[in-house]
Amino acid sequence: MLSRLLRVALTEWKLFVTDPAAVLLLVVAGLLYAFYYPTPYINQTVSKVPVAVVDFDHSGKSRELIQMASAAQQIEVKAVYGEMTEAENAMAREEIFGFMVIPEDMEKNLRRGEQVSLNIFTHGAYVMLHGAIGTAFSTCALTLGATQKVRQIALEKKVPSTKAMAMRDPFPISIQTMFNNTGSYSNYVVPCVLVLILQQSLIIGICILGGARGHRRFRKKFRDSEVENESMPYRYFGRSLAYFLHYCCFILFYHCVIYNLFNFPRRGELLPMAVFAVVFLFAVINFGMVVSQVFLRRESSMQLFLYLSIPILFLANFSWPSYLMPTAMQSLSYILPSTFAVPAWLTIEQMGGDIYDVAPKLYALAIQAVIYLILGLLLTRFRDKTHFKTGDM
Repeated sequence: MLSRLLRVALTEWKLFVTDPAAVLLLVVAGLLYAFYYPTPYINQTVSKVPVAVVDFDHSGKSRELIQMASAAQQIEVKAVYGEMTEAENAMAREEIFGFMVIPEDMEKNLRRGEQVSLNIFTHGAYVMLHGAIGTAFSTCALTLGATQKVRQIALEKKVPSTKAMAMRDPFPISIQTMFNNTGSYSNYVVPCVLVLILQQSLIIGICILGGARGHRRFRKKFRDSEVENESMPYRYFGRSLAYFLHYCCFILFYHCVIYNLFNFPRRGELLPMAVFAVVFLFAVINFGMVVSQVFLRRESSMQLFLYLSIPILFLANFSWPSYLMPTAMQSLSYILPSTFAVPAWLTIEQMGGDIYDVAPKLYALAIQAVIYLILGLLLTRFRDKTHFKTGDM
């Protein structure tokens, strides 16, 4: 029994490296995208964004503020203009991506204790740049205002600067970002995409190799082989075993190599990750086995699932909270293993969670695996009895 199962698995695995389309999906895609996608984000955080300052005050305080902005890590002050139109034209040419306007009489108003409004303009088409510029300019302005206020309190109350700081800010707030200390975009998005790479390449790969036995017989040298004519349970579970072992290697590769190479936070223990891998791969493999019975031509699966990659990415609920999605989209997302796999992966890998922390997600994946297993077996049995007139796999 075990030897028959292993023989089917070994034969299926050999097809991974002999069929060009299968090599592309089941071998090359998992490796290529694991390096390709994180590479643009090697710098991790946005820094040295070109900006400018429009100075209408021309005072010592305005020059101090400009120096503080020049020292900020997120931005780089490329120019100081005297007119708004100059900064607007520079941003239209994308020489800069934002600018701050220092109003006239800023220093005088500060000395009189009056409120001063600084205007910050950013290039809204670039969300990451918009946030970095706004944060940098706001921090500089708040720091300058706080310094001025502390000086006034120290002079008026005749107290040391440390006490003046405590009087000015009696409840200082220290914000610590958990699980993504650098606040980098790569730590936020790439680990989620890695799960989707595993899912999409596996589903398309299963469809490419063909689910229905009649379609797989296009290979003349395998048409009369003992493995291709093996009984249905051995064919189904033998093929599933080949995919499972193959993608266990990918998960281990991502966990041990990709996370270390690109410095992603990795706090996951081996046991929770192993349990996750088993449940996740069973769900995806059975889902792929179900879908593979539907297509009469293997090119159709690639065309469909490649175009669905972006919608599936959004349905994974990591880029937008699921409770803000329409009910119909939430219901649709429950069909896909990635909906539960992405938060489970992040909880284990980046938050250091254990099995109990991801139990609800693992239960959902297990339910999917059982449902798709039953559907896959039923569809496979049905397809085995169907005579195909099309399908040039």
